[in-house]
Amino acid sequence: MTIDSKLQFIGNLLVEKGFLTKDQIDEFTSQVKIDIPQSQEEWEELLIKKGLISEENLLRAYSQHLDIPYLDLGKLQVATDVLSLIPAKFANRNKVISVGKDEQGLTVAMRSPFNIHIIDELKILTKLNVRPVISKSEDIINAIKLHYGVGAETVETIMHDSQKDVTVNQSAEEQLSEDAEKITDDASIIKYVNQILLEAYQKRATDIHLEPFEHTLRIRYRIDGILQEVKASPEIKKLQLFIISRLKIMANLNIAEKRRPQDGRCKVKLQGEDVDLRLSSFPTLFGEGISIRLLSKSLILLGIEQLGFSPDAFKQLDMVLNKSNGIVLVTGPTGCGKTTTLYACLNYINDAKMNIITLENPIEYQLEGINQIQINPQVDLTFANGLRSILRQDPDIIMVGEIRDLETAQIAIRAALTGHLIFSTLHTNDALATITRLLDLGIEPYLISGTVRAVVAQRLVRKICPECKQEYQPEQKLLAALELDKKHISTQDKFFKGSGCPACDYTGYKGRTGIYEILVIDDKLGSIISSGGSKAELSKQAQANGMQTLKQDGLNRIKAGITTIEEVMRVTEQV
Repeated sequence: MTIDSKLQFIGNLLVEKGFLTKDQIDEFTSQVKIDIPQSQEEWEELLIKKGLISEENLLRAYSQHLDIPYLDLGKLQVATDVLSLIPAKFANRNKVISVGKDEQGLTVAMRSPFNIHIIDELKILTKLNVRPVISKSEDIINAIKLHYGVGAETVETIMHDSQKDVTVNQSAEEQLSEDAEKITDDASIIKYVNQILLEAYQKRATDIHLEPFEHTLRIRYRIDGILQEVKASPEIKKLQLFIISRLKIMANLNIAEKRRPQDGRCKVKLQGEDVDLRLSSFPTLFGEGISIRLLSKSLILLGIEQLGFSPDAFKQLDMVLNKSNGIVLVTGPTGCGKTTTLYACLNYINDAKMNIITLENPIEYQLEGINQIQINPQVDLTFANGLRSILRQDPDIIMVGEIRDLETAQIAIRAALTGHLIFSTLHTNDALATITRLLDLGIEPYLISGTVRAVVAQRLVRKICPECKQEYQPEQKLLAALELDKKHISTQDKFFKGSGCPACDYTGYKGRTGIYEILVIDDKLGSIISSGGSKAELSKQAQANGMQTLKQDGLNRIKAGITTIEEVMRVTEQV
């Protein structure tokens, strides 16, 4: 068996440049089937997959051999007029991107410097002398997405297809619905919509917003709770009607109805995972917009252990969840993870011996072994009416999506008094404000102290990206604004932040975790509530009982190197 000539070339080169030893190459060739023809790219991929060499070192060896510079694209900013010299379709197909232009010609980053045909095509296409530089494949793909925009090659294909008239101008809304439906069945429109959904999923987005303006269609993803605008081709405005119509068809919405909001949902498969999409269309001055909530089971069906509770907080919550009756409330603003916490609690106590029923609007996910009811105001199935009916179904545990009014609160309290364990949510800033909110709704103080077992206030903070995490010394004014509590953190502690890297899209953050404030109503707190005590009195007793505030829990996360000072201040400044 003779060694493949392509593998022999790569092996000799890596040994010559000092990246591998001859023994390593010999061992590799003894383990693989040399008699099966392989391209140079396939041999490279196999060497990388076996862990013998990284892609960067392989490319650096090529760089030295060919005397072609190796370029780390990173945060490289390229002028639009330079980028436009290479069409998006060509750039995507051949994994190349222009990175500079001067009197000597065009500098192009590429993964395969041995491919002379691509360089020749670029010379003909651009009518310029082409100077290649070598970059990693992943970096080139990310740079193409960053600079050309999501699905730019698909938009380019659609706009250059002379057999389709997809021009949309100010009279786009007057086009016939059947024409829109026809174009949304075209593979290119379908492909483009799928690219938006896939990129959002890959970036861990929870929401997608498509917002029409006079001259643009803005696309934004909500990633780790922060909206980030997505680079998109300027031509996308001309496809606005068809993109929105395609999404409405997916959710079984009426594409002819453009004057009123519509809600729908559908399921798609993204990278092998079923993802539920909740779509909401809305009319604007410049056409219909649409927002999409991506509901991934891997993101929402977490165990309590994965939510980020401290050991002490978890112990408190575990004690409350083992109660046979009472009310447990989760509070915080929209988007702070209340539903995820409720689902985690229900999964934690879910047992075949228990009859668990939920009232939700909407039902985020189906929970196995739990009876879930969708609120429907059109048939008078409200939280209050639904809760009243549930009590006749012999439940042990009830989850009410939200307590919004006095009637729902009163029924929930009566259910707790008659031996049921109730879970629900309220929109309040902190745990103690929940008591005030219930009083404002008209609930008697003695009923609150007798039924509410615990209040969990929470926020979500972004976690420092582990790939680019580094120690730093924050400015003194930032430390002063944090109002340091030496019990939790001091100026002697180490502080960390993310410097920004491709793994976190150069934000310095990747993923989120919760910070929590758990108020357990014991006899002393119950007595203060019943006697009409002030919030200051409640706070003093809660602190004496060991309750940590949201900010104090956040300080612990800073000290542990999980999040940053800026994040904790951002989510707790209103508390």
